[in-house]
Amino acid sequence: MNDLVKNDNGELLVNSKTVFEYFNVKGGHRYLLKKISDLMDSEPEFGEQNYFLSSYTSPQNKVLKCFNMTRDGFTLLTMGLTGEKARAWQIKFIAAFNEMEKGILNVDSEMTRLANQGMELKKLGSQWSKFGHDISKQKKAHDQSVVELIGKVQGTLDFKGE
Repeated sequence: MNDLVKNDNGELLVNSKTVFEYFNVKGGHRYLLKKISDLMDSEPEFGEQNYFLSSYTSPQNKVLKCFNMTRDGFTLLTMGLTGEKARAWQIKFIAAFNEMEKGILNVDSEMTRLANQGMELKKLGSQWSKFGHDISKQKKAHDQSVVELIGKVQGTLDFKGE
């Protein structure tokens, strides 16, 4: 399936002729051109962003119309196709979508877990900070009590420390 997609100056595109050949579309390439034209008529904004008129040269040296399409244009077009190859691609697409969704959900739950952990750490840090302030206050009170006790003892002994 790697030969379906072409890099055109950094934009990944699929050609309607390639889709016709790969999916063996009943009704031929003209049928695909009609489907693309119908999609463009029914959804002009989507069509303008996802389908681009192009051409190819036939074995008889005739220049024939085709469309290049983005991944979204390709997806919309091929989801409407029937047949064995189209169904196989649709199943692969669904599997890939499910894998992507699973990955997103895993990332989302991991982000939630980390956010909760971060909030818990912040709360613990806040508690630790308060505990540190309490220790500091108690230490100052203790130091003050020691100074007062030393003062009382010195006063009782009439000791000036000189």
